Amino acid sequence: MQEYNGQDVRNIMEDIVYEKLDSIIDSLGCCTCDKCKADIAAYVLNHVTPRYVASEKGELFSKVQELNQNSNTEILRKIVSASEIIKERPRHDQ
Repeated sequence: MQEYNGQDVRNIMEDIVYEKLDSIIDSLGCCTCDKCKADIAAYVLNHVTPRYVASEKGELFSKVQELNQNSNTEILRKIVSASEIIKERPRHDQ
């Protein structure tokens, strides 16, 4: 979380991506260690549009928008794609 002139500013896509990743990680057939999960999340976050909020109201509004079926499907597709890439080249010994 970043602070700007005393206000907290954060990208709620981080929460959304980690939440979705945690819900499907066991079905992806990839390593579930913290390093691999972080690599998958980082890949996805670099390939989705960030959603920055500066208030709880903004956070709630953005999360409701994220429930949109197209956005949900897009994030899940990117998580699957990222897991395949990380599975091929994990940053740790097998």
